[in-house]
Amino acid sequence: MSFLIKKNIFSEIEGKSLQVNNIKSFFGDRVIDVLAQTPLKFLRKNLKEKLEIPDINKIITIDLKIINHIRPHNKKSPYKVIAVNKLNQKINILFFGSYKKFIVNKLIINQEYRITGKLYFFGGIFQFIHPTEIVKERDLNLFEKEEPIYNLARKKINKKLFRKLVLKFLEILKVFKPPTEWIKTEIKNTYKWNDFKSSLIQIHQPNLGFNESQFNLSRRRLAFDEVLSNFLIFNELKKKPKQQNNFMINNFSLSKSLIKNLDFKLTIDQEKTLEEIKKELINKRKLYRLIQGDVGSGKTIVSLLIIADFLNSGYQCVLMAPTELLAKQHFDYFTSFLKNSKFKIEIFTGKTTNKKKILENVASNHINLLIGTHSVYNKSLKFKNLGLVVIDEQHKFGVNQRIKLLEKSINCHTIIMSATPIPRSLSFALYGEIDISMIKTKPKGRKKVITSIISNKKIKDLIDGIKRKINKGEQVFWILPNIGDNADGFEKETVLTRYEMVKNIFRETVGIIHGRMNDKDIKKTMEEFKQKEKMILISTTMIEVGINIPNATLIIIEEANKFGLAQLHQLRGRISRSNLPANCILLHNHNLSENAVKRLLILKNSNDGFEIAEKDMFLRGSGDFFGTNQSGITNWRFFEPYTDIDMIDKVKENYYYLLKDKHTNIDKIQFLINTFYGRKEYLNYFSA
Repeated sequence: MSFLIKKNIFSEIEGKSLQVNNIKSFFGDRVIDVLAQTPLKFLRKNLKEKLEIPDINKIITIDLKIINHIRPHNKKSPYKVIAVNKLNQKINILFFGSYKKFIVNKLIINQEYRITGKLYFFGGIFQFIHPTEIVKERDLNLFEKEEPIYNLARKKINKKLFRKLVLKFLEILKVFKPPTEWIKTEIKNTYKWNDFKSSLIQIHQPNLGFNESQFNLSRRRLAFDEVLSNFLIFNELKKKPKQQNNFMINNFSLSKSLIKNLDFKLTIDQEKTLEEIKKELINKRKLYRLIQGDVGSGKTIVSLLIIADFLNSGYQCVLMAPTELLAKQHFDYFTSFLKNSKFKIEIFTGKTTNKKKILENVASNHINLLIGTHSVYNKSLKFKNLGLVVIDEQHKFGVNQRIKLLEKSINCHTIIMSATPIPRSLSFALYGEIDISMIKTKPKGRKKVITSIISNKKIKDLIDGIKRKINKGEQVFWILPNIGDNADGFEKETVLTRYEMVKNIFRETVGIIHGRMNDKDIKKTMEEFKQKEKMILISTTMIEVGINIPNATLIIIEEANKFGLAQLHQLRGRISRSNLPANCILLHNHNLSENAVKRLLILKNSNDGFEIAEKDMFLRGSGDFFGTNQSGITNWRFFEPYTDIDMIDKVKENYYYLLKDKHTNIDKIQFLINTFYGRKEYLNYFSA
């Protein structure tokens, strides 16, 4: 059966190609891809028979008969539709703007409709202004008292059309027969769960009286399945190689030589992590390890030393970073450290010009170490002898992205690095069975960053502080969340406006980088900053990870309350990379909520990323822990990491239960993997 969905599956929205493309682009082209979207909330419609004063300023639904249309006398006046309910109470329905043709055809005189909207009262008459829903009398069977609201923001997808598609796909689901239950009976009974199919139907088409508790019960059932599929898919990737000898590396002479020539001493945690990795390699174990280290703890040098031994043993290696800036910095770093070696190192990003030549050299083993961004997923990129994959700042990549890279050589070793602390139990949800090394100790001589929270009313004092820093030859980062548009409608500083202000004071010593600039200009500005030709860098969070400017001793983070604590801690890690005293200023420009103050105080009072992560977890619950848009973690559909973390041990138990008799459970395993990942080699159960 074809992996792709049948062509007629989106026939409900034929003629709306943009809508179809948007849905496929954001969600996927299978029935399950659409149904695997958890509603953000439910709109409970209050169906009334009588118009009453206590309902003013509330959303209500009422059946109305259209009596008359009154056209406006001028452009500023509203188009008015007069209607009455069954008790003959009058209500005016107002429309502002050019709605004449639409309204005449939508609300026909003497016909009845079920209308939902916010009730107003003006001049002794009830009013609806731009009602939210109008249902024809003949379509009342489609009216939903509990309407799910989906996250369609900025996706250019019509919410009513999307809902119509969900209902259509639910009909397909209702006649579909999934494999028999895969969750152990005692686990399912403990949580009082329904089966997969019933739970999926329930969250999209709830019964009358459906409440938040019932919704959460169904969502958690599906979250359990989602995490279980994660365990199973990583089990597929972690299968033991057929020829274990290919993985044996016992020559660590190059890393030992490099360590001797370092101008600093490795920390205890760095040494311990190296020994853990070497022990696995000597014992012919397939390496699959997460290296967690606080900002500035020195994860990169550990990966460099291991990569050096792989290269010295004849293997190719690939290092993937989330941004071009970080990939370029890694390239410079590795090239500098290994300049006296015979190894060929190359960088591969979306803006690489000589891609064809690089592809040829990788395939022929003439490139030993490839450092790149998402571009290393390129289907044409084939390694001759890939031995090690290193993924830096792993939380910037989704599971499917990592899988694509690991499939370049299903038998290679894998190291994943993260400066965002993840609780051990949650790491199993993200990676399945993975070994974890922790690097907490930081290199000697690093000064503690002094963090302050100040109002933008003190900008003048801040400018004076910057002048003192620059007079001492020290450099400054100034970070803002937005490039140049105030999306929320309020006048706030952006990267562009702040750059103009600071440049007026400090002239040519100010640089700017943001995502809308071309790569050439970004590289030029960063190089000028490194060479101290620019002393102040105004930027978005694109400098969040890996950027190493030892001379930078001050970072100003404007609208700091807009960022996640983990992200703020990452940004703060751009300074204090030398023995100079360093300062982090958390700048805010309006009254902070009590919760925002608590969060910023956590950062002010601690420089320990692991402690910050733990406190943030309890303070924010299942909120956006990893940043302003949660781009930093797997795109979960049902699983809420810090709400559902209590289920992980039970998921592991169920995972082992399925694998214990894999032959019998193969249809369940394949169904789970296919449902949540859409892997091409698995049957598409939901295609018809």
